[in-house]
Amino acid sequence: MADIIIHWIDILWLPAAYFAVHKHQRIKALLFILMCMFVMRLQIELIKSTGRDTGFMPFLTSDVHSRALIVYGLFIMIFLILSHYSPHTKGIIYLMASLSVFFMAFLSSMVIMVL
Repeated sequence: MADIIIHWIDILWLPAAYFAVHKHQRIKALLFILMCMFVMRLQIELIKSTGRDTGFMPFLTSDVHSRALIVYGLFIMIFLILSHYSPHTKGIIYLMASLSVFFMAFLSSMVIMVL
């Protein structure tokens, strides 16, 4: 039971995002978090499919899932803070900022998960 809770703990970002961002940003923020969750799980499966549950290099001994949760959690938190403090951002600018943060999270998590 605890394993399922830890595996899906990042779903708690969805209600946090719903209440943290402004009304016209909600759909994009929720989609951002859902895409982060989806891509994080794809990265985890990619690394675990090689048979190395702790990454390719022996620098860190923790599981790749816990490292991915931490990295993506930090970037989602940064994204929500930035979204909250930019209420008048136009739609396309907000979308491009979301993509920028998403790619930063993706590349950072891949580096941390490989270690």
